[in-house]
Amino acid sequence: MYEEDIEHALRARKYNAIRADERELTNAITYDTDEIIKRRPCFGYSEEFIGELQEHDISVCDPDGNSDENWTFTLPPMY
Repeated sequence: MYEEDIEHALRARKYNAIRADERELTNAITYDTDEIIKRRPCFGYSEEFIGELQEHDISVCDPDGNSDENWTFTLPPMY
């Protein structure tokens, strides 16, 4: 009886968590001066968001491809 409501709530929860992680990273990009941003592997990002970062010359290394198991974002140099 409640199965669909619970499934919808869980999907919405995951979506909102990913959006919050993306907003936090966007904010970090705005104020970063080191050109490298690291985030814990528990953070999540949508494929669309990762694609947009890469289109703007931000290098993305996911936790699986990183020796320290963190997300690593390398920003383009400031001009």
